[in-house]
This record gives sequence, structure tokens and C-alpha cells, in this order.
Amino acid sequence: MNEIRTYQHVIGESLKISDDSIPDAEFTTVNLERAAFSNLNLSTVTFEKANMECAEFKDVDLNCCSFDKAYLDNSVITESSFANAVVENVNMERAKFCGLNMSAATFKGINFRETSFNEVSLDDSKLYFSDMLNASFEKIVLTGSKFKECDLKNVEITESDTDGLIIDGIDVGAIIKAVKEKKIDIDSLLNG
Repeated sequence: MNEIRTYQHVIGESLKISDDSIPDAEFTTVNLERAAFSNLNLSTVTFEKANMECAEFKDVDLNCCSFDKAYLDNSVITESSFANAVVENVNMERAKFCGLNMSAATFKGINFRETSFNEVSLDDSKLYFSDMLNASFEKIVLTGSKFKECDLKNVEITESDTDGLIIDGIDVGAIIKAVKEKKIDIDSLLNG
């Protein structure tokens, strides 16, 4: 069985990653601010209390990894995969996600304020207790995803397939379809 490598950060020293693959590693209390990760396999890696503000990830395998109490504010993650990742109590404010596979990932207690998602697959993902104030989503796949106790005030959805969209047990997708097909008068619906 492979031994799990734990990386402890010493203040003032930089962390150097020379391997192109370090699965099963643990990054605990590391400062990776402004770090650039490219063409790496970081699958099953654990990031706990890691500062990755303004970090850049490009073509990185983060499948099945774990992030707990980490900071990814203003980070840019492109052409990478987070499939089956578990992300808890993480700040991702003003992060930019583009060309990502986040399928079947679990997000709990995430600050997604002003975060942009572009061409991201979140199918079968779960999102709990998260703040998405002013987040933006373009060309997103949410099929089978679950959102629970999330702040979605003032959300605007346009030019999207809403078939089967359920909010608090109400088939909103069917209502939207009926309004578009002029089967329901929206003014009558809203004003009783």
C-alpha cells in the first residue's frame, strides 16, 4: 500500500512540487498563494487549511480530492477536473472556473460570491449551505444536481433548458414552459 505524504508548510519557505503526479498527498496549513499548477495529477489529494488565493490551475486532475477550510479566493481554474471532489467550508469568492468537470462533486458551506462558472459540468453534484451572491453561470450542465439551503436571491436564468427544474417541490420548469407556450398568463398567475 502506498504511503500518504503529508506536506507541512514552514513560514518563509516555498513549496516545490517536482513530480507530475502526487496522488494521495495531504497539504495541511500550506501557503500556495499565487501558485501555478499545470498538467498535474493531484487526484485524491487533501488540501486542509490551505491558502490558495490567486492560484492558477490549468489541466489539473483534482478528481476525488478534498478541500477543507481552504482559501481559493480570486483563483483561476481552467481545463481541469474536480469530479467526485468533496469541498467543505471553502472561500472561492471571485474565483473563475472555465472548462471544468465538477460532476458528482459535493460542496458544503462554500462562499461562491462573484464567482464565474463558464462551460462547467456540475451534473449530479450537490451544493449545500452556500452563498452564490452575484455568481455568474454560462454554458453550465446541472442535470441531476441538488441545491439545498443556498442563497439564490435575485437569480436570473436566461436561454436555458429548464425541463424538470424543481424548486421546493414545485415543477418550475413546467410553469416556465406553459408561460412560454402561452398556456398560462403570467400576470394572472402572479396576481391571482
